[in-house]
Parts: sequence; structure tokens; C-alpha cells
Amino acid sequence: MILSLLSSIFLALHSVNASPAYLGIPKMPLIRVPNTKRANVMYSNELGKRDDTVYVERHRNGYYCAYLVTSSTSVFKVVVDTGSAYTWVGAMQHNPYVMGSASIATGIHSEASYGDDPENLMTFVGETYNDTIGLGALIVHSQGIGVPTEVANFPEGIDGILGLGPTIMSAAVTPDNEPTPTVVDNLYSQGSISSPLLGLYFPPGPAGSSGLLSFGHIRESVLTSDVKYVPVSSIFPVYYSWGIDAGMMYGNMALFTFGSGVLDSGSPRIAIASAAFSEYAWATSGTLHPSGLLTITQDQYNNLETLRIHIGDQFYHLSPNAQIHARPSLNSQIWLVIQQQPAGSNIAFSLGIPFFQRYYVVLNSESSEIGFASHIHTDSTTN
Repeated sequence: MILSLLSSIFLALHSVNASPAYLGIPKMPLIRVPNTKRANVMYSNELGKRDDTVYVERHRNGYYCAYLVTSSTSVFKVVVDTGSAYTWVGAMQHNPYVMGSASIATGIHSEASYGDDPENLMTFVGETYNDTIGLGALIVHSQGIGVPTEVANFPEGIDGILGLGPTIMSAAVTPDNEPTPTVVDNLYSQGSISSPLLGLYFPPGPAGSSGLLSFGHIRESVLTSDVKYVPVSSIFPVYYSWGIDAGMMYGNMALFTFGSGVLDSGSPRIAIASAAFSEYAWATSGTLHPSGLLTITQDQYNNLETLRIHIGDQFYHLSPNAQIHARPSLNSQIWLVIQQQPAGSNIAFSLGIPFFQRYYVVLNSESSEIGFASHIHTDSTTN
């Protein structure tokens, strides 16, 4: 879920003299918390002695969620979100945050908005608490988490967000513009993982199917190719996020040759700029629904071509099946997962869940790199 935030982040950082690179000021590095306790070792490519893999579950509305436990033993189902960096819980009134043995109220006000529809933004207003939390077998001490006093338009059945974007993204959430260390930051600084690296594996499947978050290592057993890395984009404003530079083709037609966009595991779709979307709609013969999504017939689906995303020196393809939402039956209406970026957006594209379902993604805040690899479900015919 990209916080309606990238512009807010810029304004917040501008107020603390962190202007964008095109003004002649060097790009801010991705922030990580200094570590004084870990050994100086490289990360392991496979599972080590610690259980640092967390299972995630696909929610009925398409999001992939992890289960977060606080020191009061409360359990929260949270969206795994690389498009924001602030973790919060307590969206559902029947499952509120309860202070536990390790809870500390910081008194720091926090608020955030998510989404691209100004009329229906998901909003959070609350305060930051520090608490000990659990994710799978991992224990994170003194993790800053938001506790809401007000939540609006949040998906039913989900308790909050696990923010896994670059730490700097959380700067706009609090009035003092101080970033809140992420779960990855704290696991690294507390010596639980040997590198501030995260691997995401979200195979396609129905609600209840499982994926994996691998903290500090890469789960090579699910890969079918080497991981290819690119640097985080240096283009404003996406360099505050997990931003990449890419081109996109549909069949042999270029939708755009170069643009800067974001990786957003909290978004259910892939969004592209208006001109590119118009070309895609024309090429697919899709019908624009009032919701902003394209629908196609079975015959049109049979003629769909491959969507190819050019990142670095590699092409990452999305088959026709990867371009549609899951259908309850073969006779159901077919909805495409490609939508238009909102008017006025200065982001060329965002790659949401449909991309994560087909490619393993590695986020490394230490090297400011993002890696991609095909996995055992890249060419799956399920979605």
C-alpha cells in the first residue's frame, strides 16, 4: 500500500534539509539502525540454525498477511507491505491492542494515509508504542508499533500493516519526522539476522494459501534462476521507497521504454501511467469498468500476449494468466490486473501482488539493491 505518502515524505524530509537529488543535493541513503552487537558475517543463502522464515497467508481479499504477536499475547493479522515502513495494529474494534509486560507508550503521535483514491483513502491516526513482538519464531524487542485512535476504510478482517519499506518512509508518519526503525532494522541491530535483507515469496493461489518471508537470507529452494540485482532508483520521488527503473512491453509493443516506479506488496494490482494504460487497453481490447479496471471476454483472453517488464538487463514476463484476477469459474467475467495510475501521480508504475506472485523479490537495505528471480510458480496457471 503506497502511502499517499511519497509526496508527504518529500515534504517531511525537505523540512529537515533532505532535498531531492535533482536540486543538487546528494541522494539520502536508505536508513538502517547502527548495529553494535552482531558479528561481521555475510548472510546465509539458505536456512541456518535460527528459524528466520515467517509464513504468510493469502487473505480472502487478495492481500498476503503475517501474524504478529505482542507482549500481551494478542495476535494480529497484518498486511505484508513493502510500500510503507510503519507497522501498526488494532484496526478491528473487537481485537484492540492491549498493553503487555514490554509495552511502553512513547506519547508520539502518528498518522498515515494509504491508497490512490482521494475519496476513499485508508487512514490511520494513533500513537506509537514500543513493544516486544513475535513473527513466527523471531522475537523483536523495542519495536515501534502504531496503536490507532481512528481507522477508516481499512480492509475487513485485517488488523494492521507490517511496514517493510525503507526506514525513511516512516519519517512522514510522525510530527517530528523521525523515522521509526522497521522490523528488519531491529532484527539486524539485535543480532537475530546477519544482514538487513528480506526475501519475499508469494506464490499464486486461493485464499489461505501460504508464502514465505525470509529475514536475513534467500530461500534458494524455491528459486528456478539466479537472483539478478539492480540498485534502488535514484529518481525522485521513488528513491524514498523500494524504487526501480524499468520499461514495459505488451507483446512487441512498447508501453513505455523508461520509467521509475515502486515495488508494493500491499497493492492488489499493477498500475501504469495513463498513456501506457491507454495503449494496453487498446491492445487487449479491454472494456473499462466504472471501477477503473479492464474486463475482457474469453476470446480476448485467448488472444492476450505476454507482458514483459525490463529491469536492469533482464526481462520479467507475465503470462496471460498472470495478467488476470482469479475467477470463481471458467464462465466468470475476466478482470485484468493492470490499472491506471491516479491522475497527477509522478510515479510511472507500481508493481503489486501480481508481480510478487510470479517472482521472488530480495530487498537489501545495506547495499540499497533489489533482486529478482523466477521461482517454481512463475509460470503457474493458477492465480
